[in-house]
Amino acid sequence: MSEPITTFRQLIAPITPEQFFDEYYDKKALYIPGNVEKVADICSWDHINDLMQMVTTWSDKNLKIVIDAKTVQPVSFCERVANRDRLGSMRPQPHKVAQLFNQGATIVLDLMETMNPGIRAATEAIQMATGFRVSCNAYSSRKQHKAFDSHFDSMDVFALHIEGTKSWRVYKGRFENPLERHGYDNPSHSPEFLEKAKGDLLMEIEMKPGDMLYLPKGVYHDALASTEACLHLSFGTTQPCGLDVINWLTKSLTSFPVMRQALPEYNEEEAHDALVKQVAEGLAELLTEPTLAQQFRQEQRLGAFEGLSNVNFPGPEPLKRFRVLGLGVKLKRRGSDWRLTTRQEDHTIAADIQPLVEWILARDHFDTKTMAATFPEADLDALIKSLTEKKIIDPFY
Repeated sequence: MSEPITTFRQLIAPITPEQFFDEYYDKKALYIPGNVEKVADICSWDHINDLMQMVTTWSDKNLKIVIDAKTVQPVSFCERVANRDRLGSMRPQPHKVAQLFNQGATIVLDLMETMNPGIRAATEAIQMATGFRVSCNAYSSRKQHKAFDSHFDSMDVFALHIEGTKSWRVYKGRFENPLERHGYDNPSHSPEFLEKAKGDLLMEIEMKPGDMLYLPKGVYHDALASTEACLHLSFGTTQPCGLDVINWLTKSLTSFPVMRQALPEYNEEEAHDALVKQVAEGLAELLTEPTLAQQFRQEQRLGAFEGLSNVNFPGPEPLKRFRVLGLGVKLKRRGSDWRLTTRQEDHTIAADIQPLVEWILARDHFDTKTMAATFPEADLDALIKSLTEKKIIDPFY
């Protein structure tokens, strides 16, 4: 069965990816009106109901319930059950979840990014466009029952409305460089602080099926369902920061014997000072390593592909997948040939492979198995090698 093809360009249309990244990404909020056809293959109430039938998938860790800005404790809707490993877990009981929903609760389903083909396709489209790991949560809400007070998120959010309507308010305030760490995330701050910091109202919109709202991390907002029931998906992207560089650095530090050496007793000052000096010298040596920045870029690159499977059963080899780095790339006819124009240079493309190049540029990512089935006569290896060298595609397998 073929999966739905969803591209980032489709998700944010009529805004172009070029315009989005130049004018809005990590800069300011953007509301994009849409239509129900945009989300028909991504999610619906039927999809959510089907997922809720997968009762062993859910626990108190990935299904949460909030009503009127207060979290409902798992004991109110979960029962402890034994798993196959004989360890107990709190499993939501569908009838209790439905009862709370009918009383006005918001049902939050976490880690939805691979739960069905439509959500997975949308997740991968955003992930390939931004180059960062994407998570997805689903929010099922009832009319005039607020799940959360005005708040900010520690990640960029693409809110895609699926069913019903919901009123969103976005404020002028923005928390600078938030993190999922105490002191720098929303739960760290008092309601009084958040109310003052959110500032004046920037925009108020009524989200309907197919609409998208982009919110940069740190932007204050709140939302309230305006129909009896509504559903939206929240896709969140988390960008690596300087602290991640330190985390990546620690992986290399373990190769230095002095880094694994036990510290002397704290009252042995001379020995203690000597070892600390050796540690500092080892760190300085590593920080001047010419390939260090390249290692960090590779770590970030691996994060961009995180969560994407390359399983190719029953074949023995993994699926060869590629991210399309096609932002700003244009394909234009020049006489009998075609010109592939990037922001850096032009490349001549033979007319006979123009349909294949066009097929690639229409996607955020692709795999060679699908491409070979679509273009069985094409010399795929030569084209992939050429486009990789031109940095138009990036391989991951």
